[in-house]
Amino acid sequence: MTMNAQELMRQYDAGKLNFSSQNLSRINLIGADLIGANLAQADLNHAVLILAFLNRANLSQANLLQASLSGANLSQADLLNANLRDADLHGAILCGADLRGADLSLAIALDANFSGADLRNANFSGADLRGADLRGANFREEKRAYEGATLRGADLRGADLRGANLSGADLSRANLAGANLSEASLREANLAQANLSEAILRGSFLTDANLSEANLTQASLRDAKMNRSILNQAILSQANLSEVTLNHAKLHKAKLDRANLTRAQMNQADLSRADLQNAILMDAVLVAAYLGRADLRQANLTRANFTRAEMSSALMTGAITDSMIQPDGSTAS
Repeated sequence: MTMNAQELMRQYDAGKLNFSSQNLSRINLIGADLIGANLAQADLNHAVLILAFLNRANLSQANLLQASLSGANLSQADLLNANLRDADLHGAILCGADLRGADLSLAIALDANFSGADLRNANFSGADLRGADLRGANFREEKRAYEGATLRGADLRGADLRGANLSGADLSRANLAGANLSEASLREANLAQANLSEAILRGSFLTDANLSEANLTQASLRDAKMNRSILNQAILSQANLSEVTLNHAKLHKAKLDRANLTRAQMNQADLSRADLQNAILMDAVLVAAYLGRADLRQANLTRANFTRAEMSSALMTGAITDSMIQPDGSTAS
């Protein structure tokens, strides 16, 4: 039998906290104070919880399908394996919440605050996370425990993900345009075909990440760690890649025209057929790199180190080669 809002609040005010497994479908609890309530496995589908106080509430395995939670306070709430599919979390506060294994696919979470939340194995497929605060959130993949979060196709435009742990997360086709991912961990993450145009990835960790066909136009990747990353056919036009480490990275047919690769480390990288027209590679290190059919026209290669690199078929018309170390170890005049 469905419990109505008046009875639930009467019991809560009388000191009862346990409402686990209750049928609360479509209940209207706008602005309700339910701090610390036990709503584990409760059916709250289509419930109206706008501006409700659910701090430290237990909502593990609760059904919040299409629930309205805009502006609700769920800080430190337990939402383990909860169903939040298609829920409205616009402006909700989920600081430090446990959302491991939760389904947030198609959820609306504009400007929501997930800082410090545990999001391992959470499913954000198709969710709208524009402007969300995800600083310090944990998305990391743990072998034999939690898989990386699923953010496939999620809208994260302008989201704050500074320091977030997204290791192993699926962000394929996600829209991260203008997002701040400074010092975020994206090791082994799947960012294939993701939109990272104008994103901030300074000091981020992208080792072994898949960025094939990703759009990184004008992205800031200064000092990013990208060893063994896959960037085949990625677009990095005008990106700031100064001091980036791309050792053993795959950049086949990547667009790096007008990119800043000053002091980049690209040892044994595959840059075959890459477009590096007008790129800046001053003091870059490309020992044993493969540049078959790469386009380096008008590029600035001042003091770049190409020792043992394969670049016999590269296009070099108009390139600046002052003090460049050539494949045979000699220095260009």
